[in-house]
Amino acid sequence: MQQDLRSAIPGRAAVQPAERGATPVGRRAAPDWTVIAPAVVTLAVMLWGITAPAYWADEADTVSAESRSLPQLVQLLGHVDAVHGLYYLLMWPVVQAAGPGEFATRLPSAVAMAAAAAGIAVIGRRLASRRAGLCAGLVFAAMPVISQQAHNARPYAMVTAVAVAAGWLLVRVADDPRWRWSAAYSGMLAVLGYLELDALLLVGAHALALRQLAHSDDPQTRRGTTRRWAVAAFGAGLAVAPLVFFGWAQRGQISWIRRPGWADAGAMLASLGGGPLALAVAVWALAAAGCATALASAHDRRGAGGWRLARLALPWLALPWLAIPPVVMLAVSQAMPVYNFRYVLFCVPALALLAGLGLAALGRVWLAGAAILILALAVPPQLTMRVPGTGMRQAASFLAAAERPGDAIVYPGTDIPPWYLAYPAGFARLDNIGMARSPAASGRLYGVSVPLALLKQREQHARRIWVVQMGSWLNPAGYLSSGFRLRHAWQLDDGYLRIWLYQREPPAAPARSAARPRDQASGDLAAATQPVPFATRCLRVSPGEEVTCSAADPVERSGRRMDR
Repeated sequence: MQQDLRSAIPGRAAVQPAERGATPVGRRAAPDWTVIAPAVVTLAVMLWGITAPAYWADEADTVSAESRSLPQLVQLLGHVDAVHGLYYLLMWPVVQAAGPGEFATRLPSAVAMAAAAAGIAVIGRRLASRRAGLCAGLVFAAMPVISQQAHNARPYAMVTAVAVAAGWLLVRVADDPRWRWSAAYSGMLAVLGYLELDALLLVGAHALALRQLAHSDDPQTRRGTTRRWAVAAFGAGLAVAPLVFFGWAQRGQISWIRRPGWADAGAMLASLGGGPLALAVAVWALAAAGCATALASAHDRRGAGGWRLARLALPWLALPWLAIPPVVMLAVSQAMPVYNFRYVLFCVPALALLAGLGLAALGRVWLAGAAILILALAVPPQLTMRVPGTGMRQAASFLAAAERPGDAIVYPGTDIPPWYLAYPAGFARLDNIGMARSPAASGRLYGVSVPLALLKQREQHARRIWVVQMGSWLNPAGYLSSGFRLRHAWQLDDGYLRIWLYQREPPAAPARSAARPRDQASGDLAAATQPVPFATRCLRVSPGEEVTCSAADPVERSGRRMDR
């Protein structure tokens, strides 16, 4: 009976000790390079240019969450971002030990993607062949969308790695009746849910896949496997139930999500395929070839009298994994918008597995051609995303070059963004006169602003005030007391970032000073703008005001929170 169960999944013979035969007693088996190579290549690709993109708004929120004591972090989770609580708790010691720099905060994401590549190779080897696993892991490494999230100090890379681990444990549950695998699978599902609640849609995909993976001629064996899986999934659901409660209470965090349409569905298919449209078409075509090869192999085996569905184990695992979570999220979002592609990133490994199966079916010449094509389509976007970023980092560099002792900064609105924690060299040296309570003191990701009347009182002690906004625009003039005049304005990052410099009008000068060729304000303006080489295009704001300069060739945008 056990032999029948093992034979249900092709490739088992290659991993059973009794059937490998070649390892002498007392001698350790050599590491499998088809698993190690994808992990090493993925890690190298992920580390390449990891600090090039500037922090975007959500990464600044990660820095805000980690730049506080552990009790203050727990207090934060009671107010906001409970669904990211496990990620914040995992990242807290990293930031405390290594600091809030881009490399330190993004390194765990890069390592998680490397672990996911290794897991993909293991699953491909177990369900198909070593060659299929190797190809799948390398396809995963080449995808720009994977690099993008490896360069993101958010939980999505970890979610992807844990989803892969859960898929591998599902295979073990189907193959091995011992409860230790079911317990490990249940624990992995619980971790998956605490990293991202939406990822628990994978449980439905596993329920469908288990029917094939647990195939056996003995009904009692099938019922036993199904029972163990159901108990494991139920236990994970109980463990995650408290987070569901907190997540529902904080559901207003994702109120920014709009209802997806057909364009969003098309963009999702492209992103699942790696990102760029041409690359996505190639990856989807390879995946289709992999499914067709598996079907053809199953048909051949039917004629030979063997188990006719033996070669469909990998498609049976990958196809529900690839289809069910995105389709369900798109459908639910028609009534309550919850879909964002980052929330289904964990489905990309499923397509990589199918593409690896398709590559493994090719001959050497065709395989080399397909590999060259994938590289040719993947390298240009990989290079593009590693151009040094603009956004928050550019604003910090701008302010660091132009600010003077005693300058103040004002953030229009009711919240103080945590940009000064992400890039203190530019933002933190300015007097943040609008801050009533810091993010850590308020138990929020953003600081709390003082009332407008108090803000204008504090402005009386400043001579120059900087105003910085990203994403959404409020008229800065409404947040300034009388006596300040706009001296200069800049548009950076393709207009997504705006900086204003206001200066207090000097007292009326005696008549004899009118003949001076250059007044002090002009000198101040020249000094402020001289060190800023990236403001290259200047446009007039309005009559009587100075000019607006915008940076040319923006690379990326940073702005309002996008994953709440």
